[in-house]
Amino acid sequence: MSEVTYYKVSYVVEDGSHTGAIVNLPQAPRVGDEVRFGGAIFLITEVEELMPATDDFGFLHATCRFVRHLEA
Repeated sequence: MSEVTYYKVSYVVEDGSHTGAIVNLPQAPRVGDEVRFGGAIFLITEVEELMPATDDFGFLHATCRFVRHLEA
């Protein structure tokens, strides 16, 4: 099996204040990273592998917490 070259990440916001997102990334997110989607910044609090990586693809779930809205 080759190294994972991208990850499909499912982001879920802890308090449900945002619907979350599914994003393709070149590297796995880590706890403590900040991520931007939906006009806001979120802090990643948990990362779980949803299924073992196959070929060049990994599927992850990341729980995150709202930090702030992005300024226009």
